[in-house]
Amino acid sequence: MSLTGNLEDLPLLDILQIVSFSKKTGHLTIRAASGEGAIVFRDGLVVSAFTWDSAPLDPRARALPADKRDQYLRTRIELALEQLIRLREGQFSFSLSDEPPVRVDSRDIRDETLTTGINPQELLLDLARGMDEDRRNSTALLEASFAEAPADAAPVAAPPDGFEEELELQPADDDDEDASPFTVPVPKLGVQWEPAPAPPAPPAPVAAAPPASQSQEPPALLLVDDEEDVRRVLAEHLTQGGYQVVEADGPDAAVKKAGRLGKAGIPFILMTDLGMPTSGGSSFQGGFEVVKRVVKMNLRPPVLMMTESLSGAVQARARQLGIESFVFKPGLSKLDPEQFEADLRVFANKVRTDILPRLTQAHPAPAPKAAARAARPEMAPAEPHAPESLSPEFLELQSRLRELRLRGEAGDIAGLVMKVAREFFERAVLFLVKDDEARGLAGFGAAPKDESLNLLARRIVISLQEASAFGEVAASRKPFRGAAPDDKAVQHLLGKVGRFKSGAIALLPLLTHRETIAVLFGDNPESGAPLPRLEPLEVFINQAGIALENAFLQKKVLALQGQQLG
Repeated sequence: MSLTGNLEDLPLLDILQIVSFSKKTGHLTIRAASGEGAIVFRDGLVVSAFTWDSAPLDPRARALPADKRDQYLRTRIELALEQLIRLREGQFSFSLSDEPPVRVDSRDIRDETLTTGINPQELLLDLARGMDEDRRNSTALLEASFAEAPADAAPVAAPPDGFEEELELQPADDDDEDASPFTVPVPKLGVQWEPAPAPPAPPAPVAAAPPASQSQEPPALLLVDDEEDVRRVLAEHLTQGGYQVVEADGPDAAVKKAGRLGKAGIPFILMTDLGMPTSGGSSFQGGFEVVKRVVKMNLRPPVLMMTESLSGAVQARARQLGIESFVFKPGLSKLDPEQFEADLRVFANKVRTDILPRLTQAHPAPAPKAAARAARPEMAPAEPHAPESLSPEFLELQSRLRELRLRGEAGDIAGLVMKVAREFFERAVLFLVKDDEARGLAGFGAAPKDESLNLLARRIVISLQEASAFGEVAASRKPFRGAAPDDKAVQHLLGKVGRFKSGAIALLPLLTHRETIAVLFGDNPESGAPLPRLEPLEVFINQAGIALENAFLQKKVLALQGQQLG
């Protein structure tokens, strides 16, 4: 039996199945850019495996009882396979033998070989399931990377003269103790509008810092959402971050619980969904009702508004209420409950670690660009004296790949993709691929009228079930470059963002585990100039996908390592 080829054409999971079904003995050698690895078989069973990262065998393993030693070796094999099956590129070669080898190349594997092998079928399901989980998490992470609305989404401004609330609020009962006004000394962010001037409060109660013991207590958070699943996942993860979460399922419950927090003198953050039914059922912007009624109670907590889209009308009403912080709630993946759960988990972590901490303190002044570059040496240009044979594009690519390695934490990767895209296109939109749709996440460049493309992108959804260049790129995992196709999807996109002088377009897929999770659209609508060489950008996007895979692989490897010898 001879089996050689490239991992681009035949994934390692398929190779494992072939060798397992044929019950062959020998070893499979894998050569990739990272190094070399191998999987050793006896009668189709895996008895050993290692990668370029596999540590030498712990000497203590030799003294272990047989069962414990086998478990230790099995964990090492699982660690190796977790890495190997994720390789996209490289060469493989299977060598037949009568007995499993005791040495593969220069590595002696006698002490790393199981007496009784592992049936690959036992591992394949778990490995495939793990890759599916990583892919879902990568998709969720990509969406959460752009969860925070851009700075121009809802700038703080004074309301127009003669402003009147559009929503008629039900008057509170006189005996409703929760409706009593109570001023809570909550740190406020920026300028906030108050519906009517009031005499200044005595400075001591408001300005005095709470005692040290109180200041160290976790902040309270009033979480308002009419979907129980959303509240459950968000509350669980926010509580893990130290927040004291109080849940409410609608405007009425939120107002009552806000009143109790106010009477108790507990500062809190209000995190509310916009798209809820109002208490009277007249509209589905219940989040605005919550804020209005809380303001009427003379409670002014920092507000974080969750929304699935952000139109001009929503921004205008938000400005009138002094709401300045929006976050894009992940699109509900009702067809895939596991993806929906992953979306909410990653979204909750983003809110907990990045957004809420900033909401509770004043925004610092942005550092000058020159100072910011000086403070981050990894942003420095490529080293001098680079080989003259490399083009400027690839020299720049080296610098960006270095940035990806140094700053390539999972949450930064999507932002780096858009940053690099600016060097190739005058306009770009990043689409998330999910549920047979491409949904806009973020963008930059020209847009119709006074629209912000970064926000307009959120309102663009392209079906991938109909024949189109988008669908072909997502399915084939290969880029497209050329004149804008005359298909419904592309013409719909250009109709939304404006054609201007755009001629050629590019669609570049972002892959994790051989599946397209995003598509980058780019063109030059301002100048109409031809697209530049895109090979460096394609390389970067490919490496960004690998970086996403590695971010989750590292967590799995650390978890498995915890099962090894202490």
